[in-house]
Amino acid sequence: MGRFHYLLGLLLLFITSSLWIALKLRTDSPNLTLGYGACLCSDDAKVNNASAEVKAIFLPQPSATNSQVKGTPLPGKSSYLPITNPHRHHKVSTFPAKLWQKTGPMGISPEREVEVRSWLDKNPSFRHEILTDRSADQYVREQYADYPHVLDLYLSLQVPILKADLLRQLILYADGGIWSDLDVTCHQPVDTWIPEKFKSKANVVVGLEFDGFQFSTWTVMSKPRTSHIVAVIKYVIKALEDSATQNNVTVADLSMEMISDVVDVTGPQAMTRALFQNLELEMGLPMGRDNITNITQPTLFQDVLVLPNAAFAAGQGGWPKDRGPYLVEHHYAGSWKNKDGGEQADADKQE
Repeated sequence: MGRFHYLLGLLLLFITSSLWIALKLRTDSPNLTLGYGACLCSDDAKVNNASAEVKAIFLPQPSATNSQVKGTPLPGKSSYLPITNPHRHHKVSTFPAKLWQKTGPMGISPEREVEVRSWLDKNPSFRHEILTDRSADQYVREQYADYPHVLDLYLSLQVPILKADLLRQLILYADGGIWSDLDVTCHQPVDTWIPEKFKSKANVVVGLEFDGFQFSTWTVMSKPRTSHIVAVIKYVIKALEDSATQNNVTVADLSMEMISDVVDVTGPQAMTRALFQNLELEMGLPMGRDNITNITQPTLFQDVLVLPNAAFAAGQGGWPKDRGPYLVEHHYAGSWKNKDGGEQADADKQE
């Protein structure tokens, strides 16, 4: 009888403990909050801030491939695209203090040297790497050797701007840090860009272009191996493959004349759409232009921090005084805006 009472007591203790744990987990579940200067998180599909309205816009639907962003690859597809961890389990607590840039075969002009120096002056502790065409190819070979589809497609691209646009995303995924085009001046130290309340939550930082409708790509900051950058890589690769199919050529044979609009295929609009789609996928809520237009202070959507357009595009927006601090300035050198899509040179002239 004593043994029976002992076992009964253990059973009651187990049941009581299980009920307490379940109640605790339910009580502690984070709610969704939405507001400018606040975090838009997604564990609970409920908006607590009634004054902040989320409006849906029509975007291209995520492909079946995009549905794999948060998990492991499909069987037999392990080498197709990089694997990523969901943002809730991201292992990197800080943004890498490294600046990535790339030069074309013509090298860096005196004007660009001034802009490059601004980054080093404002961020003296940052590591800095300027890739050439050849060293960029070698970087991708080393980082994406296990993903031959990505590697082969990147190496096959012949249009410089298409290749550079994809490169920035491949770097941000593999190593993280800051990508900045050469024609960008840094006005404020990077460690001042993120408000204190968001420093432990943000995994990607983007700024609005002057039109307020899309994210700029001339400067992007990311922790390595985020689901959002994977989504951008997938979007760009699919857009390039679709462009090739529409023109009955391979990706290697794509030319500038065949690209409907670089901005849409590999540039700012491509990155914006991919981030919208992935945020929708992870949050379970509509995400589009209405969410980002006219923001006046840094706003966190899940773990993507969006900076108002004064931050990255102040000069083009007339230096507005109510759109956040001026962080960087883009000078629009536009070296890619020609029939070749960028600088061209003989192989023996490249570094």
